[in-house]
Amino acid sequence: MITAPLRWYPIFFLFMYLLVVFSFFYEDLPTDQAVFYEGLFMDCYILCAILSLLPKKVYKYFKYLFYTVGYLVTATEWFLYNRFWLRYTPTTIQLLIETNSDEAGDFCRAFLISKQMGQVLLLMLLILTANVLLEIYEKPIRRFLRKQLTWRSHYLGYIGFSCFIVVYFVYCFCTTLENKKLFVEYFRLNGAERIERVMGPIQFYSPELRLAYSFKFTRLTAGEVEILRKTMHKLQVDSCDYKCPNIVFIIGESYNKHHSQLYGYPLETTPNMVRRQKKGELIRFDDVITPWNVTSNAFKSFLSTHADDEKGLWADGVLFPALFKKAGYHVSFFTQQFMKSSRLAAADFNGSFFLNDAELDSLCFDTRNKLKWTQDNGLIKEYGKHKGDYTDRNLFIFHLLGQHVEYKQRFPKAQEFFTIDNYKDRNDLSKAEKYIVADYDNATRYNDNVVDGIINLFVNEDAIVIYMPDHAEEVYDEIHAFGRLHDANLSPSLVRQEFEIPLAVWCSKKFRRRHRSEFKKLKSISKRPYKTDDIAHFMIGLAGIHTPFYNAERDWASDSYKLHPRIIKHTADYDSIMSSEKK
Repeated sequence: MITAPLRWYPIFFLFMYLLVVFSFFYEDLPTDQAVFYEGLFMDCYILCAILSLLPKKVYKYFKYLFYTVGYLVTATEWFLYNRFWLRYTPTTIQLLIETNSDEAGDFCRAFLISKQMGQVLLLMLLILTANVLLEIYEKPIRRFLRKQLTWRSHYLGYIGFSCFIVVYFVYCFCTTLENKKLFVEYFRLNGAERIERVMGPIQFYSPELRLAYSFKFTRLTAGEVEILRKTMHKLQVDSCDYKCPNIVFIIGESYNKHHSQLYGYPLETTPNMVRRQKKGELIRFDDVITPWNVTSNAFKSFLSTHADDEKGLWADGVLFPALFKKAGYHVSFFTQQFMKSSRLAAADFNGSFFLNDAELDSLCFDTRNKLKWTQDNGLIKEYGKHKGDYTDRNLFIFHLLGQHVEYKQRFPKAQEFFTIDNYKDRNDLSKAEKYIVADYDNATRYNDNVVDGIINLFVNEDAIVIYMPDHAEEVYDEIHAFGRLHDANLSPSLVRQEFEIPLAVWCSKKFRRRHRSEFKKLKSISKRPYKTDDIAHFMIGLAGIHTPFYNAERDWASDSYKLHPRIIKHTADYDSIMSSEKK
């Protein structure tokens, strides 16, 4: 029974399998991951099993349908990759959805008769020809082979084939079970918040799975955009005091607070912040956590006026940059990850699908960069390119790559400061792991230089700069791993390394002189506990914007501030987790 689907439809199985294997090589996919081949075997087996269960009158129609879908989907992706270096991703589908009839017609005329399409069609025609010939001559080939085999060899071959298929079937089933569960979890999702726990499109190993993944992703995000759009149509600003003319929000990436010299780390990873703190112009906030250890969900939570401990979705709030723009501030967004591009990675798409929506983008921002820079200091140059656009009142948002993996790519080689010799006392680390920690600390030190460079842009202005990363991550501190462990239990050690973040506020000399009470207030509140999904209200309060979307009880600097439950990943209370460790 297990071998029947393969014995009945060997040609169908072979070519459905080969189409995807060819895709591995044609699209430069990672062919060293054996689980891809095992997962592919199970997928093709399931298709054959479906055919074997269908009545004889209809199974041929379904077989031809599967063939048609397989060849069309694969050929289209091969063309996209050959011509544009694209595969099926949520961004690709979004671009197709946004294409109007005129653009589609131009596309067809320009590319369907192109050299790249000819190459794809030629290769596909060769595969299809072989496929058709074997389908036509399958029965004669079977009869020929039976005549050449003796009864004994036929019997032994049958037994050997059956044993091999059964053993390999069980092996593939066990090997791919977790991966299949992941697929099922993904396709059952009704919201986008857990999307990054599911592997990216590169691990949806076949064109068909990548296409299904992308359509599902696009549908989920489109639903959230519609909810947010309805809320944003209710934008209301009654008045504004313009308490601070220049507010700068620097968003870091993957910053482990416990690798910061500012917070007691023994190595000099943040000399500039420490220097400014000693001069009395930088305030360190001691107890800040993020509700999420993934960029996309962190961005949604801190840009929206809706807090994670409240009922409903993040999209039930409004994006605070839009309130600033409506109040009369010039809003600039300089990002290293979220510019609109057909080659956005899945995580970046999930973090920016709402920021890259044309209507929402126009509501939130006046100025944005169109290209990424190799290193984060490029954003300082980006600021200079648009200097003529700024007004007397500005909100600047800088979004850095920070310490995002791979760490060694996050700082110029010329600025390497730490080596493995700095970790001689770390006997718990191998040589390779010491290199990783050194790279991370070098990236942290370079991040300190970039933040200091941004601060220098506003030294002579009436300005306040808030630095905050989206989340943290483990770097061989309490758990012997680096990166983020999305599916791990929320233990105190994991929470400490991945959810506790640094937050620093720098105030210019003019700000400290003109807003003495505000500066004094910031220093007095720096020891209290906070969560980043309330920072929208802190920002609104800094500007003095009067709007129904402002909640003084969530404004850190307000006399009415109240600490709300610090919920992590919508499932656990941070303070309860950490108090259990003390007990």
